[in-house]
Amino acid sequence: MRRLFLGSARLGALPAWLAALPAKPRRAVLVPTAANPLPSAPFVDAAARLLRGEGLLVERLDLEHVDSAADTVSEAQLVFVTGGYAMFLLQHARRTGFDRVVSRAVREGRLAYAGVSAGAALTGPDLRFFQDAEDPGVCASTTGLGLAPFTVLPHRDRGRAERHDRYAARHGGPFRFVSINDDQAVIMEGDTWEIRPSPASRHDQ
Repeated sequence: MRRLFLGSARLGALPAWLAALPAKPRRAVLVPTAANPLPSAPFVDAAARLLRGEGLLVERLDLEHVDSAADTVSEAQLVFVTGGYAMFLLQHARRTGFDRVVSRAVREGRLAYAGVSAGAALTGPDLRFFQDAEDPGVCASTTGLGLAPFTVLPHRDRGRAERHDRYAARHGGPFRFVSINDDQAVIMEGDTWEIRPSPASRHDQ
């Protein structure tokens, strides 16, 4: 059964989601790749601190600097993908096989997935919304992991609500979009999902 935590920025709902997983994860793979083009990304260390605070062993996997993601991911029960540039993340997820390995493991219930911002959007069917933004990286296709039947559009409360709604109305077609504020997260289990509050935690910066 697929189990996903898809946030915008805040991590307040993450500990409860972790605690509700059928088997408590022991090892987590933290993927900071989307943040690499940013001048500063304190949220990467914030996520690592939270995961360690929940008792997990955390290993970083920067997809930009590896050839394959298979071995590292196979040893984990949780993958956490941070925010940053969605198309840059997608480019390296494809190149390293991260997309295929993670999609298979999550669908089979062997791996839980947590993603924030770009990391949340990656799970959707299509990331073309982000191709038109400021993302670096060139992808021949904008197809996402397809783990969720919708694409998360984060940071709605940062003045992006109108743009999100306009895009969803214009490009709804075969895809769906879920626009969320920074203090919200989409929790998905199997084929069901809901938006929950996810306020700032003591680990957020």
